[in-house]
Amino acid sequence: MKMIFKIAKTELQSLFYSPIAWLLLVVFAYQVGMIMSGMLEDIVVRQAMGYESWRVTTIFGELFGNVQGTLYFYIPLLTMNMISRDLSGGTIKLLQSAPLRNAEIVLGKYLALMVFGLAMMGVLLFYVLFGVCTIQNIDFPYVLTGMLGLYLLLCAYAAIGLFVSSLTSYQVMAAFGTLFILAMFNYVGGVWQDYEFVRDITYWLSIRGRTEEFIYGLICSEDVLYFLIVIFLFLTWTVYRLINRVQKRSWTTRWGIYLGVFLVSMMLGYMSSRPALMAYHDSTRTKSNSLSKNSQEIVALLDGKVKITTYTNLLDKDFWSTLPNHINFDKETFRPYTRFKPDMKIRYVYFYDNANNPELEEQYPDMSDEERAKQISENYGVPFSIFLAPEKMREIEDLSAEGNKTIRVIERENGQKAYLRFYFQGGWKDSPGEAEISAAFKRLVSEVPTIGFLAGHGERNIYREGDREYKRISSDKNTRSSMINQGFNIEEVYLHSSLPDSIDILVISELRSPLSAGEMNYLQEFIGRGGSLFVLGGPGRQELMNPIIEQFGVRFMPGQLVQPTPLLQADLIQSVPTDEGVAYWSDLDYIRKNEGCVAMPGCVGLEYTPIEGITVVPLFSTDTAGCWNRIVATDFVRDSVYYTPETGDQAGIFTTALALTRDVNGREQRVLVAGNTDFLSNGEFATGRREVRNFNGILKHAAFYWLSHEELPVNTAGDSPIDRKLYIGEAAMEVWSIVFMVVIPVILALAGIIIWVRRRGR
Repeated sequence: MKMIFKIAKTELQSLFYSPIAWLLLVVFAYQVGMIMSGMLEDIVVRQAMGYESWRVTTIFGELFGNVQGTLYFYIPLLTMNMISRDLSGGTIKLLQSAPLRNAEIVLGKYLALMVFGLAMMGVLLFYVLFGVCTIQNIDFPYVLTGMLGLYLLLCAYAAIGLFVSSLTSYQVMAAFGTLFILAMFNYVGGVWQDYEFVRDITYWLSIRGRTEEFIYGLICSEDVLYFLIVIFLFLTWTVYRLINRVQKRSWTTRWGIYLGVFLVSMMLGYMSSRPALMAYHDSTRTKSNSLSKNSQEIVALLDGKVKITTYTNLLDKDFWSTLPNHINFDKETFRPYTRFKPDMKIRYVYFYDNANNPELEEQYPDMSDEERAKQISENYGVPFSIFLAPEKMREIEDLSAEGNKTIRVIERENGQKAYLRFYFQGGWKDSPGEAEISAAFKRLVSEVPTIGFLAGHGERNIYREGDREYKRISSDKNTRSSMINQGFNIEEVYLHSSLPDSIDILVISELRSPLSAGEMNYLQEFIGRGGSLFVLGGPGRQELMNPIIEQFGVRFMPGQLVQPTPLLQADLIQSVPTDEGVAYWSDLDYIRKNEGCVAMPGCVGLEYTPIEGITVVPLFSTDTAGCWNRIVATDFVRDSVYYTPETGDQAGIFTTALALTRDVNGREQRVLVAGNTDFLSNGEFATGRREVRNFNGILKHAAFYWLSHEELPVNTAGDSPIDRKLYIGEAAMEVWSIVFMVVIPVILALAGIIIWVRRRGR
């Protein structure tokens, strides 16, 4: 060990007496300073404009992400002469003839590189200390974890560079060789991913992205061991490279040793990547890299084996993301879940069948489904033999009810199944996130709520695509936020008889014909047993809807609310959260903080009278000015709208949505009433208005979450961050930018010049 330190000391002296090492530090400091200045200036400007930051500490994640993308440029220049210099100058013979082991030579030189790496980390540490002094409640463990990842990456790069330096006496060749191998390690993860027997090997070998989890505050044993294994592999190869220079061995022995070390490393790597042997530590204050508590509780209930099968249809849209060459990338979707359930099996099955994809008619006209599938497989370089024919596929899993779409099927060993779909937003395929995955798992471990949408009286239809209908928020399997994809069962119900006990939430959306006496009795039966009720009304429907809600002390006001603005139609009401609503539903605070609203085209006001035993909470209301209730019918498209009290117009602030609760048989009954029906319509969710900060989706999500007694959608929200402020003004930032990009690099440059001049004078 003593000799290792002596060699390390000698190499460090050589490094810091050379202009190259100091030049690298100066360039590195300037790069970091430039990146940091740009990000801090953005935050300072936003704060000056009155905007609040979410997690200021994440600037270090962005900084480290930029640094790790360029770090491999520094290493070749640093390592190119570590051993090649000794080879060209002949000093390697002196070292090997001295009472030194080759391992000591290699470890001594590598230790010097590790210390220089600490010097580079010292530059980053300056900015970390700056953050400690200027960021409100900085998430310090998060930052240190990112630095650990960068340092491990640098050490791995150094081990690779040291080995390449031992291969040649030409320093320039060593530099280019190191750069080449580092490039190979960055891109090998995408090589041979079509072939199952080598897919996992090349994917594991890739160094690309290995620091990502560190940078964002997650330490995984697999990533730590990866860096240690890579370091072990290349340092061992370097030692044997030096041994082979002085010992005459056959080429089979030499290559056998290299291969043996490689195989041992691969075996260790394979073991480290087994989910059951992996350990994690989320260092973030809010545990943002881990499943939410609710998701963890759901996964904990999944006793027994769970299998997730992705069925990929070659004739579906955007099928390529789950092809064999993308399997390892796709599996990352479930990595947060295998962390808590390591025995979860993930498999892939490929087939072709008609998926009602109109694009195929244009691209491959006058072809059968089989002919199209063969052509597509050829175009993508995938063997057609792996794709099951429609009849074979139906024997395994009949997906006709799902339109033969690419889909995941989650199955427990007891035979229970749940579907996990892909979604299309803006024409792009989108994978399910935590909320959707956890909702699918929840279907397997508990009874999920059922939403019944009343039909038979002109209500909004949950299966049609029209603008006024409700398909997008209820039964649309292609939409992420639809309630069916958030875990609910969805049904269309009629009041021809008693509603089934399975109906937990009943939605009544703007009757166009009155309920009969019998239908009203069945409705009262549902209300009497404490079922949740969501009633949505609108202009001209008050007489039909009021009999339903008057028993709760609520009425839809006569007339219609108007809110004229220069660029919008007067009947578009921009409802804002009330103080009571924000206190009652935390989700509404997000709307208020973002100065948003819920867009309600065609809205009536709500009035209510207190009734003993019923608690009423106004959730939304009209804005404080410029809104009134208009009694006289108006053509809002053709006519100008003016406030005319003589015709019955009444100005004020009007409630547009409210929540009611009462005790029914020891259980809290929940009723939600809204003076507008269109805010949940297909058309409204497809409409974009630059003048309106529309948050209808948040109200929809919060409404069904509350009505289901917080069962669904699965609440995946974590703790709110507390590092939300930077204590720097604009004037001070200008000074600090000069310090970061000029002063610090100049100080390092002067230190290097002074040491170099003093060395030259000796």
